[in-house]
Amino acid sequence: MLRKQIKIVSLMKLVKYAIILSICTGLNAQFKDAAITFDDRLLRDDEKSSLFNLKNSMTKFYVDTVWNDEYRDLELNLNIQIIFEGNANTGSSEAYLIQSLFSNNVDLHFFDKGSQFALNQNSSLYYDSVYYDPLSSLLGFYGNIILGAELDTWSFLGGSQHYEKARSIAVRASASNFSRGWEQRLLLINLLTDNIGLRKLRFSTYLSYELFENGNVDECVQSLEELINNLDEIFDNYSQENYTNMFMKYHGPKIAEIMEKLGQKEMLKKMQYLDSQRSNIYKDFYSNI
Repeated sequence: MLRKQIKIVSLMKLVKYAIILSICTGLNAQFKDAAITFDDRLLRDDEKSSLFNLKNSMTKFYVDTVWNDEYRDLELNLNIQIIFEGNANTGSSEAYLIQSLFSNNVDLHFFDKGSQFALNQNSSLYYDSVYYDPLSSLLGFYGNIILGAELDTWSFLGGSQHYEKARSIAVRASASNFSRGWEQRLLLINLLTDNIGLRKLRFSTYLSYELFENGNVDECVQSLEELINNLDEIFDNYSQENYTNMFMKYHGPKIAEIMEKLGQKEMLKKMQYLDSQRSNIYKDFYSNI
């Protein structure tokens, strides 16, 4: 009887520790949620059934992983859309061809034109920056890119570590048996890291927001001047740059509003030239001063 009671107490302790560990993992993770949607219209019904647990596994992949030991309270939200193009049996596994969209629902959107992965019902997804797995590596690649862009807003070029992790994944995957799309992803990470102007723009934009909200007017004006310099640098190096355009599409109106409230007519005039796709927005705020 005593031995049975001891076993029950031990079991309760294990359950308690498991719950605590689960809670701590959630608190320490960088991604708060990952909303996964599938477009599986091109698959047969029996092929769709093999995907039953995949959505949950992908969500857990992001939410349960501690991607960075320093920044543990980012609470980022991801939106991932997977378009299934086809299926081919490979022994005990199901091989799928997919296109995908990875987004932070704000100013980052990455459309991946094509990749291939094998789904084994007995295996689970987990993040490993060294071990290569077609689907886990794809998810890890974009997870690191989105984290890198986020950390660039927290400190000057603060996302370098995660960009390099994404590059390492792409290099390793390019030499694998499932290499579809990885050369293009390597080009993507090179573009994102080479565009130093955009990386600095992310930091100066969020620094300007913080300084304005805290009432630090002089420092905010200096940060806005640096923001303009960053845009000028991008303008000099890239005639059309999609990721800068996505960033400014979301942030341009707020930047213009701050400049208008601080009476910065000359800045708004420069923004009409440097961010010409939103020139009418800057003109409207310019006319209010």
